[in-house]
Amino acid sequence: SNLSHWKLVSLLTCFINALLKLDRPMILILDDLQWAEALAIELVLGEILESIEKQNNAHLFLFIGLYRDDEVSIYHPLFAKINCLHESSNINTTDIQLSAFSKNDLVNMISNELKLPKRLISELSDVVYKKSSDHIFFAVELLNSMVRGSTIYFSMSRRQFHWKLDRVYSLKTDETVATFIISTLSTLHPDALKALQILSCCGFHTDVAVLELLEESDISPCRGIRSSLQYLVDVGIVEIAGGLVAFAHDLIQQHVYENIDLFQRRDLHFNISLFLGLKSSMNSTSIQAIS
Repeated sequence: SNLSHWKLVSLLTCFINALLKLDRPMILILDDLQWAEALAIELVLGEILESIEKQNNAHLFLFIGLYRDDEVSIYHPLFAKINCLHESSNINTTDIQLSAFSKNDLVNMISNELKLPKRLISELSDVVYKKSSDHIFFAVELLNSMVRGSTIYFSMSRRQFHWKLDRVYSLKTDETVATFIISTLSTLHPDALKALQILSCCGFHTDVAVLELLEESDISPCRGIRSSLQYLVDVGIVEIAGGLVAFAHDLIQQHVYENIDLFQRRDLHFNISLFLGLKSSMNSTSIQAIS
């Protein structure tokens, strides 16, 4: 409702202003703004920033917004709001454009990692660049999979890294990033894939405590979520930090989630919600009984 909206604006503004009164710099970073709804964009880039810039200590506040410009058209609400910020005389704005991952960047990276001159890794770089669709994250994952599969190996006789180009060319990866992800994930053990599907239903990141609860449920893989989790971390699909388990990249979560059968996805959501709801209810009853 409109009242709830303004209550949220007031609450967030008061909270930020209270922190700024400590006379310490504050940075607010929001990622993936291209996915934000119009109301959220207006809330953060509109009311809140405009309210903060009127404060005496507004110079201590820095907002960093990240988005993919190829997904923000002139009709996107973010596009219009950014133009408004540029035209504002009270808010200083700076645009920083990150260039795309180039083939030369990949050549330098492989050359540095394998400790080989660029002329020796030129053809390998060509194949990796093409198969990873010039995406740094997937280029790294492809190279790691080559090392794990001994396509790239250290030759004791030559005292340097070596690879078999016929095996590199025959790797079953299409030019699109989406197909590359799916083809990589399809090689996972069924238990690891099931754990990954459960994670994807919980969103981009999940609290470790939630996964420990789900470990006790019927939807947990035969070997449990915990045992699969370490493997997923080792192969670089997910990361654990600060009590959270997060996908290494949002595209991985997106494709895992969309690759689940629609009816299976619905059942997973229902069973996860039902189990956590029952757990929460049981804990509340136990607390009341003790008190």
